[in-house]
Amino acid sequence: MRIDRSWLQSLCSWTLISIAALSTGAAIEIFEIGSLDAAEPQTRDLEVRASSQCPSSYQSDNGMNFTIYCNENIPFSDVFQPFAVSTMEECMERCSRYWGASQGCYGVVWNQNTTDCWIKNSTISTIGIYPETGTHAALVPRSQLSPLDTSCPFDDLSVQTLSSGEGFTIHCGKVIGGFDDCFQEYPECLSSPFIGYWHADSLQECMRICAQSHPLCLAVSWNPGMEIGYANCWPKTGSGNAIADPATGQGVLHTAVVTSIETINTTCPSDNSYTTSGKTFDIHCGQLNTGTNITAVHRANLTSCLDTCANNKQGCVSVVFDSTLQGGFQNCYLQNTTSVIRDNANTTFALLTGTSIPTSTPSGTNSPASSGGSSSSKAWIAGPVIGGIVAIALIIGAFLWWRKRTAQHKQQEYSLAPANHYSPTELDSSQAAEMGTTEMGQVYGNQTGVKYKHQSQTAQPPQELPT
Repeated sequence: MRIDRSWLQSLCSWTLISIAALSTGAAIEIFEIGSLDAAEPQTRDLEVRASSQCPSSYQSDNGMNFTIYCNENIPFSDVFQPFAVSTMEECMERCSRYWGASQGCYGVVWNQNTTDCWIKNSTISTIGIYPETGTHAALVPRSQLSPLDTSCPFDDLSVQTLSSGEGFTIHCGKVIGGFDDCFQEYPECLSSPFIGYWHADSLQECMRICAQSHPLCLAVSWNPGMEIGYANCWPKTGSGNAIADPATGQGVLHTAVVTSIETINTTCPSDNSYTTSGKTFDIHCGQLNTGTNITAVHRANLTSCLDTCANNKQGCVSVVFDSTLQGGFQNCYLQNTTSVIRDNANTTFALLTGTSIPTSTPSGTNSPASSGGSSSSKAWIAGPVIGGIVAIALIIGAFLWWRKRTAQHKQQEYSLAPANHYSPTELDSSQAAEMGTTEMGQVYGNQTGVKYKHQSQTAQPPQELPT
Protein backbone atom coordinates (compact mmCIF):
# COMPACT_ATOMS: atom_id res chain seq x y z
CA MET A 1 0.00 0.00 0.00
CA ARG A 2 1.45 3.35 -0.98
CA ILE A 3 -0.10 6.74 -0.18
CA ASP A 4 1.39 9.95 -1.49
CA ARG A 5 2.12 12.46 1.24
CA SER A 6 0.65 15.46 -0.59
CA TRP A 7 -2.57 13.53 -1.18
CA LEU A 8 -2.79 12.69 2.52
CA GLN A 9 -2.28 16.34 3.45
CA SER A 10 -5.08 17.41 1.12
CA LEU A 11 -7.28 14.70 2.59
CA CYS A 12 -6.66 15.95 6.13
CA SER A 13 -7.39 19.53 5.00
CA TRP A 14 -10.75 18.63 3.51
CA THR A 15 -11.61 16.62 6.62
CA LEU A 16 -11.06 19.74 8.78
CA ILE A 17 -13.16 21.83 6.38
CA SER A 18 -16.03 19.32 6.44
CA ILE A 19 -16.03 19.08 10.24
CA ALA A 20 -16.06 22.87 10.60
CA ALA A 21 -18.89 23.26 8.12
CA LEU A 22 -20.97 20.56 9.75
CA SER A 23 -20.55 21.98 13.26
CA THR A 24 -21.68 25.48 12.17
CA GLY A 25 -24.41 24.32 9.80
CA ALA A 26 -22.95 26.61 7.13
CA ALA A 27 -22.63 25.70 3.49
CA ILE A 28 -19.26 24.34 2.51
CA GLU A 29 -17.34 26.81 0.39
CA ILE A 30 -14.38 25.78 -1.70
CA PHE A 31 -11.31 27.79 -0.87
CA GLU A 32 -7.61 27.16 -0.93
CA ILE A 33 -5.99 26.04 2.29
CA GLY A 34 -2.29 25.99 2.99
CA SER A 35 -0.25 22.82 3.36
CA LEU A 36 -0.02 21.30 6.83
CA ASP A 37 3.73 21.73 6.63
CA ALA A 38 5.80 24.62 5.43
CA ALA A 39 6.81 24.53 1.79
CA GLU A 40 9.97 22.58 1.13
CA PRO A 41 12.46 22.86 -1.71
CA GLN A 42 11.92 20.44 -4.56
CA THR A 43 15.11 18.53 -3.84
CA ARG A 44 14.07 18.03 -0.24
CA ASP A 45 10.65 16.84 -1.38
CA LEU A 46 12.26 14.20 -3.56
CA GLU A 47 14.28 12.96 -0.61
CA VAL A 48 11.20 12.82 1.59
CA ARG A 49 9.30 10.85 -1.03
CA ALA A 50 12.17 8.42 -1.38
CA SER A 51 12.42 7.94 2.37
CA SER A 52 8.66 7.37 2.64
CA GLN A 53 9.11 4.25 0.51
CA CYS A 54 11.99 3.00 2.64
CA PRO A 55 11.11 1.60 6.09
CA SER A 56 13.43 2.42 8.98
CA SER A 57 13.52 -1.25 10.01
CA TYR A 58 11.93 -4.47 8.84
CA GLN A 59 11.32 -8.07 9.83
CA SER A 60 9.97 -10.46 7.21
CA ASP A 61 6.91 -12.61 7.76
CA ASN A 62 9.10 -15.62 8.55
CA GLY A 63 11.36 -13.73 10.97
CA MET A 64 14.36 -12.48 8.99
CA ASN A 65 15.64 -9.07 10.19
CA PHE A 66 17.14 -6.36 8.01
CA THR A 67 19.40 -3.38 8.62
CA ILE A 68 18.25 -0.71 6.17
CA TYR A 69 20.15 2.06 4.39
CA CYS A 70 17.69 4.45 2.78
CA ASN A 71 18.80 6.39 -0.30
CA GLU A 72 22.04 4.43 -0.48
CA ASN A 73 23.22 1.88 -3.02
CA ILE A 74 25.51 -1.13 -2.57
CA PRO A 75 26.94 -2.28 -5.92
CA PHE A 76 28.02 -5.77 -6.99
CA SER A 77 27.36 -9.07 -5.11
CA ASP A 78 24.29 -9.74 -7.27
CA VAL A 79 22.96 -13.31 -7.32
CA PHE A 80 21.18 -12.88 -10.65
CA GLN A 81 19.50 -10.23 -12.77
CA PRO A 82 17.05 -7.90 -10.99
CA PHE A 83 13.31 -8.48 -11.05
CA ALA A 84 10.43 -6.09 -10.43
CA VAL A 85 8.46 -5.85 -7.18
CA SER A 86 6.30 -2.91 -6.16
CA THR A 87 7.76 -2.18 -2.70
CA MET A 88 10.95 -2.42 -0.68
CA GLU A 89 9.13 -4.75 1.72
CA GLU A 90 8.30 -7.18 -1.08
CA CYS A 91 11.97 -7.21 -2.10
CA MET A 92 13.00 -8.15 1.44
CA GLU A 93 10.30 -10.82 1.63
CA ARG A 94 11.79 -12.42 -1.50
CA CYS A 95 15.17 -12.42 0.22
CA SER A 96 13.77 -14.26 3.24
CA ARG A 97 12.28 -16.98 1.01
CA TYR A 98 15.19 -17.35 -1.42
CA TRP A 99 16.63 -20.83 -2.02
CA GLY A 100 20.15 -20.35 -3.32
CA ALA A 101 22.98 -22.52 -4.61
CA SER A 102 25.14 -23.19 -1.52
CA GLN A 103 24.14 -19.91 0.15
CA GLY A 104 21.04 -17.85 0.80
CA CYS A 105 20.23 -14.15 0.52
CA TYR A 106 22.36 -11.76 2.58
CA GLY A 107 20.79 -8.49 1.47
CA VAL A 108 18.86 -6.61 -1.18
CA VAL A 109 18.89 -3.37 -3.12
CA TRP A 110 15.62 -1.89 -4.39
CA ASN A 111 15.14 1.06 -6.75
CA GLN A 112 11.79 2.77 -6.29
CA ASN A 113 11.83 4.39 -9.73
CA THR A 114 12.36 1.20 -11.73
CA THR A 115 11.00 -1.12 -8.98
CA ASP A 116 13.99 -3.40 -9.61
CA CYS A 117 15.00 -5.73 -6.77
CA TRP A 118 18.50 -7.20 -6.53
CA ILE A 119 19.19 -10.27 -4.37
CA LYS A 120 22.67 -10.13 -2.85
CA ASN A 121 25.05 -12.95 -1.89
CA SER A 122 27.40 -13.33 1.09
CA THR A 123 30.02 -10.95 -0.33
CA ILE A 124 27.78 -7.93 0.24
CA SER A 125 28.98 -5.35 2.78
CA THR A 126 28.83 -1.63 3.46
CA ILE A 127 32.23 -1.18 1.84
CA GLY A 128 31.60 0.83 -1.30
CA ILE A 129 28.14 2.02 -0.26
CA TYR A 130 27.29 5.42 -1.74
CA PRO A 131 24.31 7.83 -1.63
CA GLU A 132 21.69 7.54 -4.36
CA THR A 133 18.23 9.06 -3.97
CA GLY A 134 15.48 6.54 -4.62
CA THR A 135 17.70 3.48 -4.19
CA HIS A 136 17.56 1.63 -0.87
CA ALA A 137 19.74 -1.16 0.49
CA ALA A 138 19.11 -3.69 3.27
CA LEU A 139 21.55 -6.15 4.85
CA VAL A 140 20.77 -9.31 6.80
CA PRO A 141 22.71 -9.65 10.08
CA ARG A 142 25.25 -12.45 9.64
CA SER A 143 24.08 -14.04 12.88
CA GLN A 144 20.71 -14.85 11.28
CA LEU A 145 22.37 -17.10 8.73
CA SER A 146 24.92 -18.67 11.06
CA PRO A 147 24.74 -22.47 10.85
CA LEU A 148 22.85 -24.36 13.56
CA ASP A 149 24.04 -27.70 14.92
CA THR A 150 24.11 -29.87 11.81
CA SER A 151 24.24 -33.23 13.62
CA CYS A 152 21.11 -35.37 13.34
CA PRO A 153 19.03 -34.70 16.48
CA PHE A 154 17.55 -38.23 16.57
CA ASP A 155 18.70 -41.74 15.74
CA ASP A 156 18.42 -42.64 12.08
CA LEU A 157 15.15 -44.45 11.26
CA SER A 158 13.82 -43.86 14.77
CA VAL A 159 10.16 -42.85 15.20
CA GLN A 160 9.49 -39.57 17.00
CA THR A 161 5.92 -38.81 18.07
CA LEU A 162 4.70 -35.26 18.57
CA SER A 163 2.31 -34.35 21.36
CA SER A 164 -0.33 -33.90 18.63
CA GLY A 165 -0.16 -37.64 17.94
CA GLU A 166 1.72 -37.75 14.65
CA GLY A 167 4.65 -40.15 14.43
CA PHE A 168 7.61 -39.23 12.19
CA THR A 169 10.31 -41.61 10.98
CA ILE A 170 13.69 -39.84 10.90
CA HIS A 171 16.02 -40.07 7.90
CA CYS A 172 19.35 -38.50 8.86
CA GLY A 173 21.33 -36.83 6.10
CA LYS A 174 18.54 -37.22 3.53
CA VAL A 175 16.33 -34.88 1.52
CA ILE A 176 13.02 -35.31 -0.33
CA GLY A 177 13.07 -34.17 -3.94
CA GLY A 178 9.87 -32.53 -5.11
CA PHE A 179 6.48 -32.76 -3.34
CA ASP A 180 6.65 -29.03 -2.58
CA ASP A 181 3.40 -27.09 -2.38
CA CYS A 182 2.10 -23.62 -1.62
CA PHE A 183 0.56 -24.29 1.77
CA GLN A 184 -2.33 -22.15 2.97
CA GLU A 185 -0.22 -20.70 5.78
CA TYR A 186 2.12 -19.03 3.28
CA PRO A 187 1.27 -15.32 2.87
CA GLU A 188 1.49 -15.73 -0.92
CA CYS A 189 2.48 -18.32 -3.50
CA LEU A 190 5.76 -17.58 -5.27
CA SER A 191 7.67 -19.38 -8.00
CA SER A 192 11.18 -20.82 -7.72
CA PRO A 193 13.60 -19.82 -6.25
CA PHE A 194 11.21 -18.23 -3.73
CA ILE A 195 8.87 -21.15 -3.05
CA GLY A 196 10.19 -21.77 0.47
CA TYR A 197 8.81 -19.98 3.50
CA TRP A 198 9.31 -21.47 6.98
CA HIS A 199 12.39 -21.06 9.16
CA ALA A 200 12.97 -23.53 11.99
CA ASP A 201 15.71 -23.72 14.61
CA SER A 202 15.25 -27.48 15.08
CA LEU A 203 13.95 -30.52 13.24
CA GLN A 204 11.28 -30.93 15.90
CA GLU A 205 10.04 -27.38 15.28
CA CYS A 206 9.94 -28.16 11.56
CA MET A 207 7.86 -31.27 12.30
CA ARG A 208 5.41 -29.18 14.35
CA ILE A 209 5.07 -26.79 11.41
CA CYS A 210 4.20 -29.79 9.25
CA ALA A 211 1.49 -30.86 11.72
CA GLN A 212 -0.11 -27.42 11.48
CA SER A 213 0.02 -27.09 7.68
CA HIS A 214 -2.88 -27.19 5.21
CA PRO A 215 -3.28 -29.17 3.00
CA LEU A 216 -2.00 -32.30 4.70
CA CYS A 217 1.77 -32.31 5.18
CA LEU A 218 3.31 -35.79 5.13
CA ALA A 219 7.02 -35.02 5.52
CA VAL A 220 9.62 -32.31 6.05
CA SER A 221 13.22 -31.73 5.02
CA TRP A 222 15.30 -29.46 7.26
CA ASN A 223 18.57 -27.68 6.48
CA PRO A 224 20.28 -26.73 9.79
CA GLY A 225 23.33 -25.20 8.09
CA MET A 226 21.11 -22.83 6.07
CA GLU A 227 23.41 -23.34 3.09
CA ILE A 228 20.43 -22.76 0.84
CA GLY A 229 18.83 -19.92 2.77
CA TYR A 230 16.91 -18.72 5.77
CA ALA A 231 13.76 -20.65 4.73
CA ASN A 232 15.27 -23.94 5.89
CA CYS A 233 12.14 -25.97 6.76
CA TRP A 234 10.31 -27.47 3.80
CA PRO A 235 6.93 -29.15 4.39
CA LYS A 236 6.18 -31.84 1.83
CA THR A 237 2.93 -33.32 0.58
CA GLY A 238 4.53 -36.75 0.25
CA SER A 239 7.81 -38.58 -0.09
CA GLY A 240 7.31 -41.60 -2.37
CA ASN A 241 10.72 -43.08 -3.15
CA ALA A 242 12.28 -39.62 -3.49
CA ILE A 243 14.27 -39.75 -0.23
CA ALA A 244 17.88 -39.33 -1.34
CA ASP A 245 21.26 -37.85 -0.49
CA PRO A 246 21.45 -34.05 -0.86
CA ALA A 247 22.94 -32.68 -4.04
CA THR A 248 26.24 -30.85 -4.01
CA GLY A 249 25.82 -27.40 -2.53
CA GLN A 250 22.72 -28.21 -0.50
CA GLY A 251 24.69 -28.86 2.68
CA VAL A 252 23.42 -31.10 5.46
CA LEU A 253 19.73 -32.01 5.44
CA HIS A 254 17.62 -34.22 7.68
CA THR A 255 14.16 -35.54 6.79
CA ALA A 256 11.15 -36.70 8.82
CA VAL A 257 8.28 -38.62 7.23
CA VAL A 258 4.83 -39.08 8.80
CA THR A 259 4.35 -42.81 9.31
CA SER A 260 1.75 -43.07 12.07
CA ILE A 261 -1.25 -41.19 13.40
CA GLU A 262 -4.15 -41.92 15.70
CA THR A 263 -7.27 -43.52 14.26
CA ILE A 264 -9.82 -41.00 13.00
CA ASN A 265 -13.50 -41.89 13.37
CA THR A 266 -14.98 -41.56 9.90
CA THR A 267 -18.54 -42.51 10.93
CA CYS A 268 -21.08 -39.71 11.07
CA PRO A 269 -23.31 -39.93 14.19
CA SER A 270 -26.73 -41.47 13.66
CA ASP A 271 -28.35 -38.72 15.74
CA ASN A 272 -29.03 -35.44 14.00
CA SER A 273 -28.01 -33.40 17.04
CA TYR A 274 -25.46 -33.42 19.84
CA THR A 275 -25.57 -31.60 23.19
CA THR A 276 -22.46 -30.67 25.13
CA SER A 277 -21.77 -28.06 27.84
CA GLY A 278 -25.39 -26.93 27.63
CA LYS A 279 -25.24 -26.26 23.88
CA THR A 280 -27.00 -28.26 21.16
CA PHE A 281 -25.57 -28.62 17.66
CA ASP A 282 -27.45 -29.74 14.53
CA ILE A 283 -25.37 -32.23 12.54
CA HIS A 284 -25.22 -32.26 8.72
CA CYS A 285 -23.32 -35.30 7.43
CA GLY A 286 -21.56 -35.00 4.08
CA GLN A 287 -21.84 -31.22 4.01
CA LEU A 288 -19.53 -28.24 4.18
CA ASN A 289 -19.83 -24.61 5.25
CA THR A 290 -17.21 -22.00 4.35
CA GLY A 291 -17.84 -19.65 7.26
CA THR A 292 -15.11 -17.65 8.96
CA ASN A 293 -12.69 -19.90 10.82
CA ILE A 294 -11.48 -18.96 14.29
CA THR A 295 -8.83 -21.66 14.32
CA ALA A 296 -8.23 -25.29 13.43
CA VAL A 297 -7.25 -28.09 15.82
CA HIS A 298 -6.78 -31.82 15.53
CA ARG A 299 -9.55 -34.05 16.82
CA ALA A 300 -10.15 -37.79 16.39
CA ASN A 301 -13.96 -37.58 16.09
CA LEU A 302 -16.81 -35.18 15.53
CA THR A 303 -18.04 -35.10 19.12
CA SER A 304 -14.67 -34.03 20.51
CA CYS A 305 -14.59 -31.34 17.81
CA LEU A 306 -18.00 -30.11 18.99
CA ASP A 307 -16.84 -30.22 22.62
CA THR A 308 -14.02 -27.85 21.63
CA CYS A 309 -16.45 -25.47 19.90
CA ALA A 310 -18.85 -25.44 22.86
CA ASN A 311 -16.04 -24.43 25.22
CA ASN A 312 -14.47 -21.90 22.87
CA LYS A 313 -14.40 -18.31 24.16
CA GLN A 314 -14.32 -16.65 20.73
CA GLY A 315 -17.93 -17.13 19.70
CA CYS A 316 -17.77 -20.52 17.95
CA VAL A 317 -21.15 -21.33 16.38
CA SER A 318 -20.26 -24.15 13.99
CA VAL A 319 -17.60 -26.65 13.01
CA VAL A 320 -16.40 -28.41 9.89
CA PHE A 321 -14.91 -31.82 10.68
CA ASP A 322 -12.71 -33.54 8.08
CA SER A 323 -12.32 -37.20 8.99
CA THR A 324 -10.14 -37.85 5.94
CA LEU A 325 -7.46 -35.30 6.97
CA GLN A 326 -7.49 -34.17 3.34
CA GLY A 327 -7.35 -30.51 4.30
CA GLY A 328 -4.66 -31.05 6.93
CA PHE A 329 -3.83 -32.80 10.19
CA GLN A 330 -5.67 -30.02 12.03
CA ASN A 331 -9.03 -31.30 10.85
CA CYS A 332 -11.52 -29.62 13.20
CA TYR A 333 -12.34 -26.10 11.97
CA LEU A 334 -14.04 -23.82 14.50
CA GLN A 335 -16.18 -21.10 12.91
CA ASN A 336 -17.79 -17.92 14.22
CA THR A 337 -19.81 -17.12 11.09
CA THR A 338 -21.76 -19.24 8.63
CA SER A 339 -22.17 -19.29 4.89
CA VAL A 340 -24.14 -21.28 2.34
CA ILE A 341 -24.08 -25.04 2.94
CA ARG A 342 -22.92 -27.26 0.11
CA ASP A 343 -22.39 -30.99 -0.25
CA ASN A 344 -18.96 -32.50 0.36
CA ALA A 345 -18.53 -36.21 0.98
CA ASN A 346 -15.35 -35.77 3.04
CA THR A 347 -16.70 -33.44 5.72
CA THR A 348 -19.39 -33.07 8.37
CA PHE A 349 -20.86 -29.68 9.26
CA ALA A 350 -22.47 -29.00 12.64
CA LEU A 351 -24.23 -25.79 13.65
CA LEU A 352 -25.31 -24.38 17.01
CA THR A 353 -29.09 -24.73 17.15
CA GLY A 354 -30.82 -21.44 16.36
CA THR A 355 -27.96 -20.00 14.31
CA SER A 356 -29.12 -18.66 10.96
CA ILE A 357 -27.65 -19.90 7.68
CA PRO A 358 -27.66 -17.83 4.44
CA THR A 359 -29.58 -19.48 1.63
CA SER A 360 -27.62 -17.66 -1.07
CA THR A 361 -24.56 -15.50 -1.47
CA PRO A 362 -25.27 -12.11 0.17
CA SER A 363 -25.71 -9.23 -2.26
CA GLY A 364 -26.12 -5.51 -1.86
CA THR A 365 -29.58 -4.26 -0.86
CA ASN A 366 -31.15 -0.91 -1.57
CA SER A 367 -31.79 1.43 1.31
CA PRO A 368 -35.46 2.26 1.99
CA ALA A 369 -36.67 5.47 0.38
CA SER A 370 -36.92 8.60 2.50
CA SER A 371 -40.42 9.78 3.42
CA GLY A 372 -39.45 13.34 2.50
CA GLY A 373 -40.18 16.56 4.37
CA SER A 374 -38.13 19.58 5.27
CA SER A 375 -37.21 18.22 8.69
CA SER A 376 -35.47 15.23 7.13
CA SER A 377 -33.57 17.16 4.49
CA LYS A 378 -30.83 18.25 6.91
CA ALA A 379 -30.40 14.70 8.09
CA TRP A 380 -30.21 13.54 4.46
CA ILE A 381 -27.39 16.04 3.86
CA ALA A 382 -25.64 15.53 7.20
CA GLY A 383 -25.73 11.77 6.92
CA PRO A 384 -23.48 11.48 3.84
CA VAL A 385 -21.20 14.21 5.21
CA ILE A 386 -20.74 12.38 8.51
CA GLY A 387 -20.36 9.12 6.65
CA GLY A 388 -17.73 10.69 4.42
CA ILE A 389 -15.83 12.00 7.43
CA VAL A 390 -15.94 8.60 9.09
CA ALA A 391 -14.71 6.98 5.86
CA ILE A 392 -11.86 9.47 5.59
CA ALA A 393 -10.94 8.89 9.23
CA LEU A 394 -10.91 5.15 8.60
CA ILE A 395 -8.63 5.60 5.59
CA ILE A 396 -6.21 7.73 7.61
CA GLY A 397 -6.35 5.26 10.49
CA ALA A 398 -5.64 2.37 8.13
CA PHE A 399 -2.69 4.25 6.69
CA LEU A 400 -1.22 4.95 10.13
CA TRP A 401 -1.75 1.31 11.13
CA TRP A 402 0.05 0.17 7.98
CA ARG A 403 3.01 2.45 8.70
CA LYS A 404 3.24 1.10 12.25
CA ARG A 405 3.02 -2.47 11.02
CA THR A 406 5.75 -1.85 8.44
CA ALA A 407 8.05 -0.42 11.10
CA GLN A 408 7.50 -3.16 13.65
CA HIS A 409 6.39 -6.20 11.63
CA LYS A 410 6.54 -8.84 14.32
CA GLN A 411 7.34 -12.42 13.38
CA GLN A 412 4.34 -14.48 12.35
CA GLU A 413 3.27 -16.98 15.00
CA TYR A 414 2.20 -20.02 13.02
CA SER A 415 0.89 -21.83 16.10
CA LEU A 416 -1.61 -19.04 16.88
CA ALA A 417 -2.62 -17.98 13.38
CA PRO A 418 -6.31 -18.24 12.44
CA ALA A 419 -7.13 -21.13 10.18
CA ASN A 420 -7.94 -20.67 6.50
CA HIS A 421 -11.19 -21.86 5.02
CA TYR A 422 -11.39 -25.61 4.62
CA SER A 423 -10.35 -26.11 1.00
CA PRO A 424 -10.50 -29.75 -0.13
CA THR A 425 -8.50 -30.81 -3.13
CA GLU A 426 -10.61 -31.81 -6.10
CA LEU A 427 -9.88 -35.42 -7.00
CA ASP A 428 -10.53 -37.83 -9.81
CA SER A 429 -10.36 -41.60 -10.01
CA SER A 430 -6.99 -41.61 -11.77
CA GLN A 431 -5.13 -39.97 -8.90
CA ALA A 432 -3.21 -42.34 -6.66
CA ALA A 433 -3.16 -42.34 -2.87
CA GLU A 434 -0.04 -42.49 -0.78
CA MET A 435 -1.87 -42.31 2.54
CA GLY A 436 -3.27 -45.62 3.77
CA THR A 437 -4.29 -46.60 7.29
CA THR A 438 -4.47 -43.99 10.03
CA GLU A 439 -3.94 -46.38 12.92
CA MET A 440 -1.31 -45.50 15.50
CA GLY A 441 1.90 -47.42 14.98
CA GLN A 442 1.06 -48.58 11.45
CA VAL A 443 2.80 -47.22 8.41
CA TYR A 444 1.16 -45.31 5.59
CA GLY A 445 1.38 -47.59 2.60
CA ASN A 446 -0.43 -48.99 -0.39
CA GLN A 447 -3.80 -49.56 1.23
CA THR A 448 -6.88 -48.05 -0.34
CA GLY A 449 -7.69 -44.67 1.20
CA VAL A 450 -8.43 -41.07 0.44
CA LYS A 451 -6.86 -40.03 -2.82
CA TYR A 452 -4.83 -36.85 -2.86
CA LYS A 453 -4.12 -34.91 -6.01
CA HIS A 454 -0.92 -33.54 -4.54
CA GLN A 455 0.38 -37.06 -3.90
CA SER A 456 0.11 -38.30 -7.45
CA GLN A 457 3.61 -37.07 -8.26
CA THR A 458 6.13 -39.67 -9.31
CA ALA A 459 9.54 -39.83 -7.73
CA GLN A 460 11.85 -37.19 -9.08
CA PRO A 461 15.28 -35.82 -8.37
CA PRO A 462 15.38 -32.80 -6.07
CA GLN A 463 15.07 -30.32 -8.90
CA GLU A 464 12.98 -27.90 -6.81
CA LEU A 465 16.01 -27.38 -4.57
CA PRO A 466 19.02 -25.56 -6.05
CA THR A 467 21.88 -27.74 -7.10
